Parts: sequence; structure tokens; C-alpha cells
Amino acid sequence: MKKTRLLIALLVMLVAASGYAQDSYREAAKDYLTAIGQFEKEKAYISTLSMMFERDGEVDIDQLTQRYLDERYENDMINFYVTAWKEQGMTEADLRELSSLLSTPQYKVFDTHYKDWMMGFATNMLEPLMELMRDVEEQLESGEYKYKESKYLSRMESPIQPNAEIDAEYAEKFNSVMMKSSLVKTMTDAMFKRMDEGMDRVSIDEPIRKESQEKVKDWMTKSLPAMLLNNAYGNLTIEDLDYAAKLYANEPFCKLQNNDLSNVDMESLKKAHAVSKYMTWMEEQGAKKSEDPKAFMKFVESLFETVNPNN
Repeated sequence: MKKTRLLIALLVMLVAASGYAQDSYREAAKDYLTAIGQFEKEKAYISTLSMMFERDGEVDIDQLTQRYLDERYENDMINFYVTAWKEQGMTEADLRELSSLLSTPQYKVFDTHYKDWMMGFATNMLEPLMELMRDVEEQLESGEYKYKESKYLSRMESPIQPNAEIDAEYAEKFNSVMMKSSLVKTMTDAMFKRMDEGMDRVSIDEPIRKESQEKVKDWMTKSLPAMLLNNAYGNLTIEDLDYAAKLYANEPFCKLQNNDLSNVDMESLKKAHAVSKYMTWMEEQGAKKSEDPKAFMKFVESLFETVNPNN
């Protein structure tokens, strides 16, 4: 009997310790997400995504969206990142170290300049893609897509070049720090993947689609280095680049940026993301996805305005 009580006591202690460890990890994850402003970033994205639902008066889309953000969003966000980070081998100590590192005034300055850089880059990147999408849409509405007559082709005859006023020292440091970082590689890989997925939705013949995709990808690949450098100059300072070099040498930061989820069930992980949770929850509450073929275009335009509010 004493052995049974002792076993039960030990099991209770183990369960309690396990629960504490899980809660402790979640708190570390929340602190890190707060430190980098991720809650606000994705909240803004979800608010924009609400325009993908029909506003026919049957349900209040804005009210439902706010309910999701108030009641479920934070928990869904933490659940997703805890799962992803554990799969990547991120420890609680890693997250604590990163929270401390990214809560400094120096990082706040760097992050502000980094966002300005990314805003300019996103604008330059989106403009030709938006032009392509509008051109395809206009031609499809007229009954035929004539690839050879596409308006955007003239913009892609030659890749973008570095601005002449950028001094050599800055360009060299930028290329050695930023262009060789896993951060840029991860970002550009994701960008090309989403670009391909977006082109796959366009209703044009397969040979023309392939040719269009290759044309755009070739231009973007050749233009990206200069596009990134041009937008960095005047936004990222030499001091920012020195700080970035130290940041990218930090082991937990590099582990996080490595983003190795090769052994993860990506479909399940995608469904666990707050965006997927939001879309599913909205439909459960009676919201209907818009059938308007222009809805996706409007959503992209809204994102464009978000990254370029002065345009």
C-alpha cells in the first residue's frame, strides 16, 4: 500500500514537473514573440485577410475577426510557434537568450531600420508582380491572354542594377553580412515559392504559364541583389550592418533562422498556424469565403498598400 501511494506521489510530481516545463516553454515563447513584435505583425495580416470573406450582411465580418483576435489569436500563435520551435530543436534557454538579446535598445534601432529597408524592398518587388497580375487579369477578361503582348515584359528586359551613389565600402559590407546570411536566403526561397504558387492560380495555358514563370523568376533572381542593396542604402547604416554581423553569429539566432522543418508534417503545421485557424474559425461562425475572382487581387493590393502606405 505504501509502495502504491509512493508511486502515485511520484507520478503526480512527474506530471506536475512536465506541466511546469511546458508552461515555462510557452512563457519563453510568448516573451520572444512579444520582444520581436510578432503578435502585432500577424494581427495586422489577419485583419487584412478578413477582406477574403463575403460581406453580404449575414454575419459581421469585422466583429467576428475582432472576436477571434481577442479570444483565440494569442493562444493559436503560441501553440504554432511552440510546435515549430520544438521541432527545430529550440530550447527554452535559446528563447530566453534571444528575448534578452532582442529587447535591447540597439536591437530596437536596428529593427526599425530593418523594417524601413524591407518596406522599400517589398514595394520594388511587388510593383512588377502587381503589374503582371493586372495585365493577366485584363487580358483574361477580354477573352485571351497574349503573353508576347504583356505590358510588364518591357520592364524585365534587363535586371535592376546597383545605384551609382552607393559607395564601395558600404556595398562590400552589405554583401558580406546581409546577402550571405541565412535570413536573406530563407526570405528569398519563401518569396519564390509563393510567387510560383500565385502564378499557378492563373487560368492560362500551361506552356505560357511556364514561360511567364521562368521570365519573372529569371528577372527577379538577377535583380534581387541590387534591389536589396539599393533599398538598404539610406535605411541600414554601417552600424546596423556591424550589429547584424554580431546578431547573425549568435547560435540561437542562427538556429532559429535555419528554419529546418524537413522532418515535419508541413500540412499539419500549416493548419496549426493562426492564419489557418482564423480562416477555419470564421467559416465555422458562418462567414463565407468570397467567390469574387477579384477578391485575391484586392487582398494583394491591400497588402501592397500596407507595405507602402505613402504610395
